[in-house]
Amino acid sequence: MLFTAASPQAADAPAQKLDVEIGGAACVMAKWQGNTLDYALVYGKSHPSEAVEEAERILAEKGYDRNYKKVDIRHTQATALYPYGYIMVVKSTYKNWRDVDRTSYGCGFSMRSFTEARGRALSNLQSYSWGWMPSMGFEIVEQLRYP
Repeated sequence: MLFTAASPQAADAPAQKLDVEIGGAACVMAKWQGNTLDYALVYGKSHPSEAVEEAERILAEKGYDRNYKKVDIRHTQATALYPYGYIMVVKSTYKNWRDVDRTSYGCGFSMRSFTEARGRALSNLQSYSWGWMPSMGFEIVEQLRYP
């Protein structure tokens, strides 16, 4: 039987418990003046918010929560709600349109494959570093499967 929100039966329908396994992963960056200085990757948590908190703690221990003028330069760049999956972190060092050296990272998560995780990592890199293009090159700095 199908109940829609508009049907009077929907309110009387018994609550169903969904047995869904979720997990949490996050990639948090330390960024300053257009460059990514460092990153923390955390996975295997029960929710992405827990992974973000752990990654921020890791970067804080390295001093990134009180950088120049005590500014917190930690930024969540990617999260996933996957209980298992593939992770790839890519890095590119390139010159921007002003001919200034830049270092940028991208993180990608997938439940299917490293290929899909790489595509998402490159898309992630480009969405946070608008001047970057795939022709500028990249290297894989971290690749893993979890759990």
